[in-house]
Amino acid sequence: MNLSNTLIISFIVIILLLTAWIFYNTIITKKWRNKVANEAECWKLGVFYFNPTDKRLFLPKRSGLGITINFAHPAGILITLGLIGVIYLIGYLSKG
Repeated sequence: MNLSNTLIISFIVIILLLTAWIFYNTIITKKWRNKVANEAECWKLGVFYFNPTDKRLFLPKRSGLGITINFAHPAGILITLGLIGVIYLIGYLSKG
């Protein structure tokens, strides 16, 4: 097994673990809809959630199904940069 296959499998495992964690924290423990008082003001450009006082890392999207990241949470930026890095790395390794 070469390095690119190992990275892809690792990425899939991380995504599955993250999905299980989100499922546990949303459906099972019902922590999902803990809205804060000024939540409407925290949506930047209508799609980016930035609220330093909200302790949630993941929260439901403003409309529709899915989740979004609280970009004011310290781990929010790290997760976003990590995902961008993994996508770039997979693209780079698949070239050649």
